[in-house]
Amino acid sequence: HGTMNAGVGNETNTTAPAAVSAPNRVAPPSNPVQPTEDVDMNAPINPAFDEAYTTIILSSTSQSTTLSSFSIMRKLIVNATTKGQTGDEATSSKFRRVRLSNAKIAAAITHVSGALELMLSVGFELSENAEDGETYLVYPPGEKGPGWLGRGLKRMELYEKNSGST
Repeated sequence: HGTMNAGVGNETNTTAPAAVSAPNRVAPPSNPVQPTEDVDMNAPINPAFDEAYTTIILSSTSQSTTLSSFSIMRKLIVNATTKGQTGDEATSSKFRRVRLSNAKIAAAITHVSGALELMLSVGFELSENAEDGETYLVYPPGEKGPGWLGRGLKRMELYEKNSGST
């Protein structure tokens, strides 16, 4: 596995209030790509997310790459904002850290125009690890995601469903 250098021009980190808990909105364990928190479905989506989402779709030369990218990113986002926020630090931190040089991650995020920006728009941060020299996407502990995250994840899911069936 080689190290992938991910160039990012405009990095903006926005912090939104955590979503309100609702026990009746828990995702089934077999499909952990739905937020487990109730979110404001009227909250405006971050413009950086919108731009990255559009870039992914419009710049892709392969529909299967776009679908795979959205699927992998949704799983990573949900894991970071759910499993990555519960339990002890040693267990939860593995759900908040994504090595960009991993072949599957590189194919879905690093090599897909707009994908890295989408991950940054939802709260991930780029981090260089001095110990192994790798670049990671890291989601902060104690963060459940911005209030609009449920809408963003739903948009990605609907694109997958509508495009995958054609």
